[in-house]
Amino acid sequence: MNRDFAEHWLNKLKKYWFNKDINNAVSLFEKTKFYQETPFMKPYSTLEEINEEWQHIKNENIQNIEIKLLAIDGYTIIAEWILRQNNIDYDGIYEIKFNESYECIYFRSWEMTKEVN
Repeated sequence: MNRDFAEHWLNKLKKYWFNKDINNAVSLFEKTKFYQETPFMKPYSTLEEINEEWQHIKNENIQNIEIKLLAIDGYTIIAEWILRQNNIDYDGIYEIKFNESYECIYFRSWEMTKEVN
């Protein structure tokens, strides 16, 4: 795993999310067997469940998305994300694992509302 691949993958995720391109966003998770958007929800293990989760972005007022690569360890990347939606900032961390074919097999997110000083 190298920085170029990781940043390219994260940029595709950001672009699909911002443009509400659900089909392409979900295609990033075709091999994913563990998908959890917050630690407080049951993880998904099928593409159908992941697709259903992504449907909620259709009606979101997305104003901005930033995703920054923080670390790479083998086939695992850690990234920070910030979402501005409905004039509220949310931020969190992604842990994303890939197989040897560079397909996402594990996706976990921690999310919180960002404090504004």
